[in-house]
Amino acid sequence: MEKQYRYLGFFFLSFIVFVALGFYYPYFSLFPEFKSVTQIIHIHAIALFLWVIVLIAQPLLITYHQFKAHRFIGKFTYFLMPVIIISSVGVLRQQYLEGIEQKMTSGVSLKSLYTSAAELISIVIYYTLAVYNIWKGNVAYHMRYMICLALEFIPPSFGRTLGYWFYMRQYHTYNILLYYVC
Repeated sequence: MEKQYRYLGFFFLSFIVFVALGFYYPYFSLFPEFKSVTQIIHIHAIALFLWVIVLIAQPLLITYHQFKAHRFIGKFTYFLMPVIIISSVGVLRQQYLEGIEQKMTSGVSLKSLYTSAAELISIVIYYTLAVYNIWKGNVAYHMRYMICLALEFIPPSFGRTLGYWFYMRQYHTYNILLYYVC
């Protein structure tokens, strides 16, 4: 691993804070009953929480020369990523139908899902490129695509943190994130 990326796993630990804060009100605060939470939301939450753990563990495993464990977890993502994609599509479908129930037009309900759908497409592209490059033996590109993939998880968690805890609208939170990331 290149020197400047050696402690990337420790940086990714901050994701746990934003995931906990960003998803406290809509998910974690409902524990243990989860009355209004559907099965697809549970699958989605568990899969994405596992993904955050993978994002933290993988660079740390490389830093501490645990290459076999890194490869094993990497192969586990061949199962995990399809679960993330399928559950994300299920959540998008559920949000669309909830919009229709709230008397939104079909177009407005679809428009409200644009950012989430675009992020899902980006996640699929970055993951595919990361896997392709590791199969080709290009570790440097693999690592960079995985970092891009990790960055896709900042807007949902950080944006919700700003929204739920500081009462900011999603439009503003995404603009703030784009300003600082770009």
